[in-house]
Amino acid sequence: MKTAKQETLDLVEQLPDDVPMETILYRLHLKAKVERGRRQLDAGEVIPQGQVMEDLERWLKSIGQ
Repeated sequence: MKTAKQETLDLVEQLPDDVPMETILYRLHLKAKVERGRRQLDAGEVIPQGQVMEDLERWLKSIGQ
Protein backbone atom coordinates (compact mmCIF):
# COMPACT_ATOMS: atom_id res chain seq x y z
CA MET A 1 0.00 0.00 0.00
CA LYS A 2 1.37 3.37 -1.02
CA THR A 3 1.62 6.25 1.40
CA ALA A 4 -0.31 9.45 0.81
CA LYS A 5 2.99 11.13 -0.01
CA GLN A 6 3.87 8.54 -2.65
CA GLU A 7 0.39 8.70 -4.19
CA THR A 8 0.71 12.49 -4.35
CA LEU A 9 4.10 12.27 -6.01
CA ASP A 10 2.76 9.74 -8.52
CA LEU A 11 -0.16 12.00 -9.37
CA VAL A 12 2.05 15.06 -9.82
CA GLU A 13 4.58 13.16 -11.95
CA GLN A 14 1.79 12.20 -14.39
CA LEU A 15 0.93 15.84 -15.05
CA PRO A 16 2.67 17.97 -17.69
CA ASP A 17 5.57 20.15 -16.55
CA ASP A 18 3.69 23.38 -17.27
CA VAL A 19 0.57 22.50 -15.28
CA PRO A 20 -0.78 25.38 -13.17
CA MET A 21 -0.68 25.03 -9.39
CA GLU A 22 -4.49 25.33 -9.29
CA THR A 23 -4.79 22.20 -11.44
CA ILE A 24 -2.47 20.27 -9.16
CA LEU A 25 -4.47 21.32 -6.11
CA TYR A 26 -7.76 20.49 -7.82
CA ARG A 27 -6.55 17.01 -8.79
CA LEU A 28 -5.33 16.33 -5.24
CA HIS A 29 -8.63 17.56 -3.79
CA LEU A 30 -10.61 15.41 -6.21
CA LYS A 31 -8.48 12.34 -5.43
CA ALA A 32 -9.00 12.86 -1.69
CA LYS A 33 -12.78 13.17 -2.10
CA VAL A 34 -13.01 10.05 -4.26
CA GLU A 35 -10.94 8.05 -1.79
CA ARG A 36 -13.12 9.26 1.09
CA GLY A 37 -16.23 8.18 -0.81
CA ARG A 38 -14.76 4.75 -1.46
CA ARG A 39 -13.92 4.30 2.22
CA GLN A 40 -17.45 5.30 3.18
CA LEU A 41 -18.90 2.90 0.64
CA ASP A 42 -16.70 0.07 1.91
CA ALA A 43 -17.80 0.84 5.48
CA GLY A 44 -21.46 0.74 4.49
CA GLU A 45 -21.91 4.45 5.19
CA VAL A 46 -24.38 5.00 2.39
CA ILE A 47 -27.94 6.23 1.99
CA PRO A 48 -30.12 4.40 -0.53
CA GLN A 49 -31.10 6.53 -3.53
CA GLY A 50 -34.80 6.12 -2.75
CA GLN A 51 -34.27 7.58 0.71
CA VAL A 52 -32.32 10.52 -0.74
CA MET A 53 -35.12 11.22 -3.21
CA GLU A 54 -37.75 11.10 -0.44
CA ASP A 55 -35.70 13.42 1.75
CA LEU A 56 -35.17 15.83 -1.14
CA GLU A 57 -38.87 15.83 -1.98
CA ARG A 58 -39.81 16.59 1.65
CA TRP A 59 -37.20 19.33 1.84
CA LEU A 60 -38.38 20.95 -1.40
CA LYS A 61 -41.97 20.91 -0.15
CA SER A 62 -40.89 22.49 3.15
CA ILE A 63 -39.32 25.44 1.33
CA GLY A 64 -42.27 25.86 -1.00
CA GLN A 65 -40.81 24.35 -4.15
